Amino acid sequence: MATLWRYCLAQYDRVLTLAGTALAERLMLLFAVLESIIIPIPVDPLLVAIVLARPAKWIRLSLGCTLASVIGGGIGWALGGLLGVGIDQILAALPTAIAAPEKFAAVQAGFVEFGILLVFIGAFTPLPYKVIAVSAGIAGFALLPFLVISFIGRGVRFAIVAGIARHHGNYRIVIGLLSLLVFLFGGGFWLIH
Repeated sequence: MATLWRYCLAQYDRVLTLAGTALAERLMLLFAVLESIIIPIPVDPLLVAIVLARPAKWIRLSLGCTLASVIGGGIGWALGGLLGVGIDQILAALPTAIAAPEKFAAVQAGFVEFGILLVFIGAFTPLPYKVIAVSAGIAGFALLPFLVISFIGRGVRFAIVAGIARHHGNYRIVIGLLSLLVFLFGGGFWLIH
């Protein structure tokens, strides 16, 4: 058992060493852009690893991740606006796990009921932000309000996640941030159901 523990600690140290490099930060930013367009895996675990490796830079890292994600959301919005109704043919050609056609249909129906509030909920919660971004473009939502609301939602989410990683040794701060995160997630899901 002690050998397994030493092995796990060595791997943890190795991951933190890799996460502390400039290349890891650039890859996180690229991943944040792509996650907002097509990748179905959230960028949060990469942000946590990099913040654990560079805790003094947690604010800059969360802000960079936010900006990259919003840039990706803007690209997704533009794709939705350019492709419009033709997005259905593109979704049919992609694997279901990536395309998520049922989520696009639900989001487009949600825009009728919730409007721009749905953008904030999608930007903040674990709902697929890429679906929200492309659907906002299809629905014809104005770009500037979309980007502002996305920046606020993504910024709050990534700041909380990075803050938890940065202050992981201070249980009071972590419990407070986790409580805020759960409250905001719960509120977001309550609004859309």
